[in-house]
Amino acid sequence: MSTGLKSAQPLSEHLPEISSRLRAAPEILLFLDFDGTLAPIVESPSLASLPADAREVLARCAGTPGISVAIVSGRALADLRTRVGLENLIYAGNHGLEISGPGVDFIQPGAVERLKALGELARHLRARLHHIPGVEVENKILSASVHYRRAAAATLPDIRQAVDDAVVFDDNPFQITEGRKVLEIRPRVDWDKGMAVRWIQQASGHPDALAVYIGDDATDEDAFLAIPEGITVSVGKARATSAQYYIEKQESVPEFLLWLSTGRLR
Repeated sequence: MSTGLKSAQPLSEHLPEISSRLRAAPEILLFLDFDGTLAPIVESPSLASLPADAREVLARCAGTPGISVAIVSGRALADLRTRVGLENLIYAGNHGLEISGPGVDFIQPGAVERLKALGELARHLRARLHHIPGVEVENKILSASVHYRRAAAATLPDIRQAVDDAVVFDDNPFQITEGRKVLEIRPRVDWDKGMAVRWIQQASGHPDALAVYIGDDATDEDAFLAIPEGITVSVGKARATSAQYYIEKQESVPEFLLWLSTGRLR
């Protein structure tokens, strides 16, 4: 996991300096996580949806000259594209293992090589965990997630032990990272959200754009670190993070995006 954690500053107290940087930038490349950033966290991942105000301001940003938008999520790319439902955006699914959008198309080769093994692992975990209520094993083709938001707290050690038993061994092809009430199982390849962000910067033809990244989860820390010259924002209460700023409430993200695209708050 990333290093360089520190205390972020409240975004609302630094809008003037951020505004100066935005005005001085030749163009802006806006990166956004989905769950917990654009969409509220819900009990079941399948129930997540993009609120109308977030979709409206996201479309406004994407339609503003000089602003390009990329959604970077742990969700599978097809699932992410369906839930956002907007054209002319770059979508990076499975923590950046698959990327698609105007002029860009990428699948991480090492992840493709592990498709069969990942499918077998997901089936094994479903069988191993089926007796624990509230656990959901999601096979996202290039990665997998073990969701335990609805599981009883007393079962968490058993859930973690089952995942460790299946994944943690010498020369294993997968790694575990922890998110918000989820264990993410990703192929052990040299790739993360930070590398995906840098790839998008180059491949999309915006290497000199000011990068703005907003995310709420542990996997977003790699992206924060990848753009030290950009503007990085953690969503949620103040915590140790590599981001420069934080927005305390997810519901405030659309308000900031409106300000970014129009220069005004609601």
